[in-house]
Amino acid sequence: MFTFIFHSLFLLFSVSLTYLWTKNSTLSSFNLQAVGLLILFYFGSKLLSGKRDRVLAILDAVIFTSLILFLVLTSGGVHSPLFFLLYFLLFGGSLLFEPFQAVLLSLILIILFSLDLSFRFDEPAIINLVTLFFITPLASLFGRKYLQSQHDSGKIMILNKIISEEETDTLLWLSTKAKPTLVSLLDTTSLIISSNLLPFRLQEKLKSLHRDLISLHVSANDLENDIEKHEQE
Repeated sequence: MFTFIFHSLFLLFSVSLTYLWTKNSTLSSFNLQAVGLLILFYFGSKLLSGKRDRVLAILDAVIFTSLILFLVLTSGGVHSPLFFLLYFLLFGGSLLFEPFQAVLLSLILIILFSLDLSFRFDEPAIINLVTLFFITPLASLFGRKYLQSQHDSGKIMILNKIISEEETDTLLWLSTKAKPTLVSLLDTTSLIISSNLLPFRLQEKLKSLHRDLISLHVSANDLENDIEKHEQE
């Protein structure tokens, strides 16, 4: 919950700051410089923080959001020919933040554009805003599916690790207990059979047991070889 609120505040901050900047007549004259600083700050943070830093992912989302909004707001806002970039922004937000952030971002943008038009919508504005609204669930769903695939990938890695550990334990058991025990039983049954001291029926049953032990020993060897081949792959 804390992470969601934290990300939402960052998102709200970047959208609001960019919107207020472009609407201020004094600051808007420095739009190009602001975009340049954002790009410079982005590459600088990459060099200083490294790709593993979680804060850097949040910073990427904030810069990504600000840059696209600068392009859209300075080229006509809701009537901008670059309005379609906001669709990609929704998908990016659902990946860089949480899937629900795409919904939050869409609502913020629709409210800001509506205020900018003083709720007097013409046909192009209605089309763009309605399209933005209907793309929002797709962006959120895409983010959820991506997170689910990442989660499943983590489960598969854990399962492979467990399988590898089980194979190692099985090899150890085969080499130290199962096969030596089978060899000992085969030696014992061979000695008893060769002595011919048992009654005929017991002798035949013992021979049958001896054959089963040989088959079991062969199966143990095959299993050991299969596990070793699988580990080498």
